[in-house]
Amino acid sequence: MTSPADLPAIRAESLEKCWPGGVALAGVTLAIRAGMVYGLLGPNGAGKSTFVKCCLGLLRPTAGSLHVLGLDATRDRARVRPRVGFMPQSPALYEELSSRDNVRFFGRAQIRDGVDIERRTEEVLALVGLEGRAGDTVHRLSGGLKQRASLACALAHEPELLLLDEPTAGVDPLLKRAFWDEFRALRDRGRTLLVSTNQIDEAAYC
Repeated sequence: MTSPADLPAIRAESLEKCWPGGVALAGVTLAIRAGMVYGLLGPNGAGKSTFVKCCLGLLRPTAGSLHVLGLDATRDRARVRPRVGFMPQSPALYEELSSRDNVRFFGRAQIRDGVDIERRTEEVLALVGLEGRAGDTVHRLSGGLKQRASLACALAHEPELLLLDEPTAGVDPLLKRAFWDEFRALRDRGRTLLVSTNQIDEAAYC
């Protein structure tokens, strides 16, 4: 009998997503084992974001099956979401709040019982290197720091799986390297990461 620990973090079989104007996903089949950094490489418009949104249960596949952490991504999305962290391609933050308040807000939305949200907020801000700017309102931050704040929000509730949609888009090479150091550190702590990218050099890190 297969135990939950043996199940892939993400398994897609013949997954399709069609729109009235065309096809976004056509017969995607893959299995991503737990504890790895998996790269989803393709040009803009290839369907990477569509796949990520299907994993989150935000989009319903047209055909095929998709399981996330052993659960049906559509039927069981309410059970999937608290176990998954999502960093969108463009930071979705409250601009008039500080980074610290954004992390608290998103963390409280999905944090598990018994987790100290104040402690966890400071932990993730330090992890992404924002402890010195945590009190600044988001609209005062540079693009790279907003990306860091977005990653901190994705980590706030201690997810098992991270879905990162082009997380280093528009950041400078030094910051990109720092992000990948953080991604590898998260993997080494037992997290699973799905990273979408249109850059071949980034895919080589996966």
